[in-house]
Amino acid sequence: MSHQIGRRAALQGALATSLAAALTACGNGDQAAAPQGASAPGFPVSIPGVEGKTTIPRPPQRVVSVGQYRDADAAVALGVVPLITPDLGKFLPGGMSPWLRAKAGDHLPELYADTQLPFERIAALRPDLILGTDRPTLAQDYRTLSAIAPTVSSAAGYNKDTWPVTTRRVGTALGRRIQAEKLIADVEAQVKAAKTANPGFSGRTFTIGPVTGDGTITTISSAKDASALFFGELGLVLSPKVTSLPQTSIPGRSQVSPERLDLLDADVLVLTYTTPGSRAQTEAQPLFQQLAAVRRGSYLALDLTTAIALAFPSALSVPYGLSQCVPKLAAALARH
Repeated sequence: MSHQIGRRAALQGALATSLAAALTACGNGDQAAAPQGASAPGFPVSIPGVEGKTTIPRPPQRVVSVGQYRDADAAVALGVVPLITPDLGKFLPGGMSPWLRAKAGDHLPELYADTQLPFERIAALRPDLILGTDRPTLAQDYRTLSAIAPTVSSAAGYNKDTWPVTTRRVGTALGRRIQAEKLIADVEAQVKAAKTANPGFSGRTFTIGPVTGDGTITTISSAKDASALFFGELGLVLSPKVTSLPQTSIPGRSQVSPERLDLLDADVLVLTYTTPGSRAQTEAQPLFQQLAAVRRGSYLALDLTTAIALAFPSALSVPYGLSQCVPKLAAALARH
């Protein structure tokens, strides 16, 4: 352990030195940067976070994302494409979400394997801002990243900030607070419009959860879970059958045994499968086939990409989730 700490400290020093040299050599060629000693309107800004207060001296020109989903989403939604962002190919085809691709267009960020942060590569990019609000292991990497550039952490902890909070934090860091507020208002208006257009959603119950490759069924049992909040904002209610279940090691999630599939029954039942085999296995079970929601056609097998849009909400993924889910929910509930 002491060897690891020593190596990390040495790396911090080396990165800071090499970065300072690079910035000194290249600073005069960056026409977009503010003159040395000057500050743009609204800067410097200080943003408190779980890893400490981050001060950003001037509007960032070179941004790096180390968060999984929502850092890059928030930046791109505000018109800033990070230089690099983690490769999410394990969960999303092509390594990034369709909602980010659609917004970024031809100017896509480069991807890097997220098994371990490529500190040297990050430093070589000479970033003036690192977004880490959506990185689960930021605590162990924060000092190293902060030696490279101002690094923004989450406000309350990993996966605890709402998407409006993340949008505001990233907007402040980018010097785009007004745009962030407008973006939040626009997305919230889309959610309200979907709810208004579907009054039949109000008070209807739902269950939702993932099924792993081995067929283990997990259901969301907390109304505070991001996916449950998405449905709740449309007027639906998480089924009381699942809210009292004991939770797994993942907060807000409960495992459902094959003998108690009846707990999943609701006005609409939503499941997401990590493999085609797990779907076939689940749907072949006689108890599953006997569920009222399944018999009447109020069961939705939600694709993994859309499930991620709901589970990791952002100003870009929420509209995507609405476009994918609302028509299917309306059709499923119409069969009740």
